[in-house]
Amino acid sequence: MPLLPSEREYGTLGANSTCFAYGVATWCFLTGGYVAELVGAVEALICLVAGNMIGVFLASLPLSFVCQRNGLEQVDVCKPAFGSKGIIVVLFLYLVNMLGWSGLILVMFGNGIRNIALALGYDVGDWVVSLGVILGIVLSYLIVTRGVGMLNRFNGLITPGLVLLVAFLLYMLFAEHGWEAITQAAPLSPGPSPAVNYLIAVELGIASGFSWWGGIGFLARNTRTRRNSIYPEVLQLGFSSGAVCAAGSFSALIVGSSDPTEWMVPLGGVLMGVIALVFVALANVTSTAVSVYASGLALRHLRVFRSAGWKWVVCATLIPCLPFAVWPGELSNLGDAFLAYNGTMYAPISGILLVDYFFLRRQKISLWSIFEDDKTGRYHHVRGINWLAFAALLAGQALYVFLYNPFSGATHEWLETLNPSLGSFVFSGALYGVGMLVIGRGRRPEPVPEVESGPLIQPNI
Repeated sequence: MPLLPSEREYGTLGANSTCFAYGVATWCFLTGGYVAELVGAVEALICLVAGNMIGVFLASLPLSFVCQRNGLEQVDVCKPAFGSKGIIVVLFLYLVNMLGWSGLILVMFGNGIRNIALALGYDVGDWVVSLGVILGIVLSYLIVTRGVGMLNRFNGLITPGLVLLVAFLLYMLFAEHGWEAITQAAPLSPGPSPAVNYLIAVELGIASGFSWWGGIGFLARNTRTRRNSIYPEVLQLGFSSGAVCAAGSFSALIVGSSDPTEWMVPLGGVLMGVIALVFVALANVTSTAVSVYASGLALRHLRVFRSAGWKWVVCATLIPCLPFAVWPGELSNLGDAFLAYNGTMYAPISGILLVDYFFLRRQKISLWSIFEDDKTGRYHHVRGINWLAFAALLAGQALYVFLYNPFSGATHEWLETLNPSLGSFVFSGALYGVGMLVIGRGRRPEPVPEVESGPLIQPNI
């Protein structure tokens, strides 16, 4: 249900602190490690901080305003553009993002357990990683099924500790090695072209910012003012998160590994390293629980899960994580490709939503019709789907893959003049806007009346 103004939790302090807690997560270390494979410390700092802020800003523009104004979740906000039934595809893309991150973090949790054992002198095999993934799934289930209160208590303990951990890493890096050594460290596995390496690193930074798409709507709908729906997200999810990613890149460059769980012992010694690894393991479980909780709420949009018990919904979100227990190494090696994949999902969607809300609908949507699945609803389009929006989405994704294929690593020479995420953002938005005006013979959608009432014929809640 939409949140009323009186039900929203976040003022200025609450919005900034919550965004900061959400943004300073363990997956930032993973992102930093991926970028360290391509470029050095100075380039990584620029790509991650600037890229995160650009991606978060563009994702926030269409989401923050409409979610805050109407108290809606981000999936519901997509209905005017994609259709009352078409949002199932958007929901699927959203779940791929959330559960993909969950799987990568669970592998990081398993790697942490293995590295703790190695640091204590126990020679263990890779089977410990798989066991750790299963253990992480069980712990995440126990946390999420006990509700948001338990989740908030864990976040309240983990977030300050993560800040201290980042400070500890930076202190050890500068105390033991210094800025000069950090800047002179070579990238871990760069390609043959330094220019292409840098451009891909820029793209990973922007895609990292776009990957916050799911959290942006969730946070914005809980804010009391429009100002607090966007500034804290850009500052905390963009700048602060990018800075933590950069700290991860510095660590990866010095230690020579993109795996965050391999940094702690070399930087802090056995005792402090093991303590840091234990804490990172706990933080990984909390990050996974946050992702699983958000995914469970998203599944409620599907009819089959609307009346299901919460425990069964949580189980349904965790089942797709099981392949990470079977092939932890193989799937985690695709992490950088998955990070870029976020750009192929959310950059074109954000461009379409921006044009639809600001230019076509002039910031007016029918809150009533958001929850109407009947063919008489404003956002039914053709059999519940706006095919033009999906054509624009696919065109944007095709442009992205044409410029940079995240799975094969192939790039086109146009990459030097056009960023994949920014290109797909603009191209999809422009294609959708022109197409909608052509279909409507140059007319924008009909204005929404101030008040709509009456029974919902086929409610989707």
